[in-house]
Amino acid sequence: MQVPSTSTFQAQPAADELAQVEAARYALMRRLAPTIRHHLIGEFQPLGMITALMDRRLQASAPNISSLRENSSSLGQMSRSAAESCMKLMTWFAPKESAMTRLDVGVLDCLSVLTTDFRFRGLVIVNEVKDMPMMLSRTALRSVLPAALIALSDEQPAAADLRLQARKLGNDVELSIVRIPADRPADNSPTGDYRRLNWRDVEALARAEAVGLSHAADNVRLIFTSAAASVASVP
Repeated sequence: MQVPSTSTFQAQPAADELAQVEAARYALMRRLAPTIRHHLIGEFQPLGMITALMDRRLQASAPNISSLRENSSSLGQMSRSAAESCMKLMTWFAPKESAMTRLDVGVLDCLSVLTTDFRFRGLVIVNEVKDMPMMLSRTALRSVLPAALIALSDEQPAAADLRLQARKLGNDVELSIVRIPADRPADNSPTGDYRRLNWRDVEALARAEAVGLSHAADNVRLIFTSAAASVASVP
């Protein structure tokens, strides 16, 4: 698969390549960690509210047992839901290599982690990936798409819209990101105390996941191979 690129992937010694890939993965996780932590905390806030409500009701001279039972039932349901959500979030740090996802679902999964942080930085992601049932590697999508979005936004510290589109290319699918300057105030600096992502990071992740990559000043193209094509190519 030939993908035009502004940068050329060069062969490196295996040990150097592995070190570069692992460094890029660590950098990406460090950048995603604050927003994942925010989501984790958010899952438990309702539990604290219900617990405080139950505590107040228990202080009454004649507690309403029926209301307390309802609160207890809600607390159990919400605890299970929070635990499930937290387990899903933790797969960002320990992914299952064989996991697959629909393209449109996987894109929403990535954006759910990025959108809030990006908005604080004056960046609005416009998702135009609709009804794309092609199955892709979830690890590849979670590695390369967020890294490309972060690197593109880090490169130019100004407000912008990031338009995300997809199209089929035979057995492959192309995800394109276009950066469009926006006239609104913004502080587009990375959150936290970790460094910016650069295109060497993104290129290392793309090589590791067999994703085609090309990028310019205001746009990125990512080429993913569908799961069906990957299975068909196995002898």
